[in-house]
Amino acid sequence: MLKALRRWWQPKEAPADPTALIASLPLFHGLDSGSLKALVEGLEWQTLPGGHVLFRQGEDADALFVVLSGMLGAYKQEAEGERQIGLIDAGETVGEMALLSGQPRVATVRALRDTELVKLSREVFDQLALDHPRATLHVAKLAVQRLESAMTEDEGRTPRSLALLALHPQLPLRVMADDLLHSLQRFGSVILIDAARGRGLGAAELNQLEKAQRFVLYLGDSDDPAWLERCRRQADVLLMMTDADHDPQPGLEIPRRGRVQRRWLVLRHRGAIRAEAAKVWGEALQADHHHHWRQHEDLQRLARELAGQSAGLVLSGGGARGFAHIGVIRALREAGLQIDRVGGTSIGALMAAGLAQEWSLEDLHARMYQAFVRSNPINDYTLPMIALTRGRKAAKMLRGYYGDGAIEDLPIPFYCMSSNLTSGAAVVHAQGGLWQALRASVAIPGLLPPVFDRGQVLVDGGVINNLPLDVMRGRIRGPVIGVDIAGEHALDAQVDECYSPGAFTMWRQRWLGQAQRPGIARILLRAGMVNSAATAAANLAASDLVLKPPVNEIDLLDWSQFERAVEIGYRYTRERLASMPAESEFQ
Repeated sequence: MLKALRRWWQPKEAPADPTALIASLPLFHGLDSGSLKALVEGLEWQTLPGGHVLFRQGEDADALFVVLSGMLGAYKQEAEGERQIGLIDAGETVGEMALLSGQPRVATVRALRDTELVKLSREVFDQLALDHPRATLHVAKLAVQRLESAMTEDEGRTPRSLALLALHPQLPLRVMADDLLHSLQRFGSVILIDAARGRGLGAAELNQLEKAQRFVLYLGDSDDPAWLERCRRQADVLLMMTDADHDPQPGLEIPRRGRVQRRWLVLRHRGAIRAEAAKVWGEALQADHHHHWRQHEDLQRLARELAGQSAGLVLSGGGARGFAHIGVIRALREAGLQIDRVGGTSIGALMAAGLAQEWSLEDLHARMYQAFVRSNPINDYTLPMIALTRGRKAAKMLRGYYGDGAIEDLPIPFYCMSSNLTSGAAVVHAQGGLWQALRASVAIPGLLPPVFDRGQVLVDGGVINNLPLDVMRGRIRGPVIGVDIAGEHALDAQVDECYSPGAFTMWRQRWLGQAQRPGIARILLRAGMVNSAATAAANLAASDLVLKPPVNEIDLLDWSQFERAVEIGYRYTRERLASMPAESEFQ
């Protein structure tokens, strides 16, 4: 128990010129040389290894601290668990609020990497307040600033330090490191620190390198436990590399340095992606994210994600108007856009899943044409006790085109939406069977049977969230592009009536082209999209670019308009991109 409770910080010798160092810190600006000298004599110099706690929420405040090098994270304990509320970088203070108020600590603070600190005890602080009130005022201002930003989470910040770790021998860790280094150089300066170089560097030197570089790669290329532990302590992200052909060993565990440190699994595949490898390894390591590595392009995608430059594409539902997505994708690819994540709803989910499986444009075009124009997947009509169709034809088409694989095994990260009629909530499908998730996403209420899954009733995602830009924004920090093909005029009628005439009259009017009314299938499809219109409008703020091809004149179920919709999407997107400023990130 005593060992568990003891402080992990270690005393540190004062630097050669402590007075000059203290004078350079913002907290002590303006102090004369005599006051600085007296202050230095009362300070304590400490080193806190990465991952260890400086103080805990609820403890009495007996000091404030100044970070000399490294970084600290502040965490607040809530009902849902621990939440990060801030970062404390070199030159900043921590602990001043409780010291000023006399109240217990409001947060737990731990080192995010090896950190050097100066401790200013309450006694020294009180004397400083008597001799130099301006310094105390400065501390009070820092406390106010900290309070104003206390609700701001920073878990999504772009990482600066990365640790590359091999989970078993004979992995090409150096090859991956060199490739990743060159891929990251597009976004700024990068330095690689291996065991031979890193053993000779102290905490302050490592932190100086991190400040001078956009990225620092710590290479776990040694069997030395001390070096591997140091790599883990210094990193914002652990890149844990494994061979997908292997299975996790019993008891395999990689220590996590607090909740803020992210754990990304890099699965190396020798050819095709091994089914369920991501699920098995991800569960064993409690990974926050996984990435498939087969070739150079995969590491380029990883680099874009680490740099916060991943591009996400979100495709909406809209029946036959969804064929415009094919033309939009073609124009985006011709413009050189690399799509790193995809998501969608209903027919947009089908298109996005094709991209996630790395179908070529030719394959996407051919398969969608075959599925909808040559073989309508929603014409297996039946006695409408649950829906107008049986849904078997749609399920067979989805399984045939997309296979029995899992979403986790897709080379490009993917999600799709469905609507849970049991709970009334939107459902994000980002794992599990792919074709089953797509079947739920296209289950137009009344037209296709719902998907019944573990007691839940799932229908078309367009009922609640037809353009799930908000979901994509929560997953990446780079540009998000939305394609909205729902249209403004999805359904109209050429009659004014409150009840329908007899079947013979309606048949005769339709035959003669008179008094046109939308059919039940079109009514059901449109009814399933109306409720999400407000959600789609609210989601626009989550995008950097929204494309709205002019497809209002295409009927929602007119599959024969396939080529017309594709061409509209292509021409519209080309013109839209050409009209954007030259400095735009989409140029």
